[in-house]
Amino acid sequence: MLITKTVLINWNSKIKKWYEEKGYIFTKMGDEFKVKVEDLTDGSHARINGKCDGCGKEYDIEWREYIRQYKKHGREGKYYCNVCAKNGYEKSNNFEEWCCERLTKKEADKLLERWCYKLNIDKNGEILSPNDISHGTDEKYWFGCLDNSKHLPELKDIHSYTGGNGDFSCNQCKSISVTHPHLIKWLVNEDDALKYSYGSKVKIPMKCIDCGYEKEMGLDVLSRAGFGCPKCSDGVSYPEKFFFNFLEQLKVNFTPQLSKKILKWVNTYRYDNYIEDINCIIETHGLFHYEENHAWNNTLDKTQENDFNKEWHARKNKVKNYIILDCRKSDMRWIKNSIMLSRLPKLLNFKEEDIDWLKCHEAGCKNVIKEACNLWNSGIESTLAISKQLKIHSSTVCKYLKKGAILNWCDYDVEKERRKGALAMQGFNWRSIICLNTMEIFESTANASIKYDILASNIHGCCKNKRRFAGRHPTTDERMIWMYYNKFLEKTNEEIEEIINNIKNHYKIKQVICLTTNEIFNSAVDAGIVYNLDKNYIGDCCRYKRNSVGKHPDTKERLKWMYYEDYIKLQNT
Repeated sequence: MLITKTVLINWNSKIKKWYEEKGYIFTKMGDEFKVKVEDLTDGSHARINGKCDGCGKEYDIEWREYIRQYKKHGREGKYYCNVCAKNGYEKSNNFEEWCCERLTKKEADKLLERWCYKLNIDKNGEILSPNDISHGTDEKYWFGCLDNSKHLPELKDIHSYTGGNGDFSCNQCKSISVTHPHLIKWLVNEDDALKYSYGSKVKIPMKCIDCGYEKEMGLDVLSRAGFGCPKCSDGVSYPEKFFFNFLEQLKVNFTPQLSKKILKWVNTYRYDNYIEDINCIIETHGLFHYEENHAWNNTLDKTQENDFNKEWHARKNKVKNYIILDCRKSDMRWIKNSIMLSRLPKLLNFKEEDIDWLKCHEAGCKNVIKEACNLWNSGIESTLAISKQLKIHSSTVCKYLKKGAILNWCDYDVEKERRKGALAMQGFNWRSIICLNTMEIFESTANASIKYDILASNIHGCCKNKRRFAGRHPTTDERMIWMYYNKFLEKTNEEIEEIINNIKNHYKIKQVICLTTNEIFNSAVDAGIVYNLDKNYIGDCCRYKRNSVGKHPDTKERLKWMYYEDYIKLQNT
């Protein structure tokens, strides 16, 4: 029992808030004031006097030591010294008695029912019951789960629980197998689904559900931002995919990636989303719009200046509603809150419960390349039709299908599709021209010049056989070959292929080899697609301007590159 009722202590900055909340009047730092013992902080060094409720011996100790001993040996408001506790107090108060005294009958019955008699055995092989062990034991014992018979028994720390610092709840009930079962498909070892919760930061093996690429990461990242595969990534951010699905659920007619090709006044800017019906632009701003990020070319000041200019330009051109969503975190709750706190619920007339937010999250984790390939495999063998369905440019669809073909997700054949598209077109006038790379037909060189930003005179020169090519394709970087459409119709498929091959052979694309993995690629472009690297950097490495480019996604080794023909020469010397 306590003898001391009050103590004198001095004001300081660490305790000021604590005692003010307790009702004490602050005077000034360093002043002495009287405090009731029960109001002292657990870490207080103030000394107090008391008496052991077992042997009656008086003691003089610091309050923090009293609290520590009280939590360890206290019972029903009493205090026992170490000697009394060791001489029978703890033994007399076994775990079953502790549960019955400290918990409600319902809580005690449920906890004791979870005791695993088959697993809790002493050194002699005797079965232990809850009344055979002390409530303060440092040993751990097995407890089962009453809510799910499939959950395995778990070891629990009796001392931590009775001391108020432990938890006896079933960890497997808090695991993703129960709370987030949709994440299990990313796990390499399905047993991990019973071990970890969705917020776990422990890095465990996971795999891409699209291409099978494996890497280690925490479930907190997976549940928040998706897998982020470095092998088959489509380059579209989580917030963009999330918001795309959000608008689709509302059946809103919108235009993603608004550019001057759609509205002339947009000029050099590009806006994330545009809803014409309400004359509204919605920007989904990621982290680099709010914090300095050295992974981007622009500084934070330049990025924010550009954001200001974009909004000013839009409002100047009579855009009525301009909304910026804070998407600095690729997290479902964060983006959901950002949407609900904006003016969108009023503008689009929806409530929080109208949206399946988990569906938005799942869409954010999906791979657009895989979706494009699935549509192609389903029989929609038209890049234009796929582009309309996915609301992305047809050239992007071609890029996705080409990458999908490399990953064996579809049977897209670039050359075959170009010829098929060209032969299907008829009825163009004598001024029409065709690009043999893409099989696009233009009514005039002016139209082709505007689309690909190539001088019309250069395109004419190519059509008149005065130039081998005119311009490079912005996506594939191929040298673009042009021909008058009426001349094209006069030639056979074999003749057209011969023209294309002659140009290709004249500007032969060099094979490259990765010296780190011994992989051989047809070009630096193909190598760049597989390892998500810039082809120009790979070329620099092959020309000995760089020591290495990129790192292997599994081994983290630096990737070294060489032109394959140089490699062969080196091997023969």
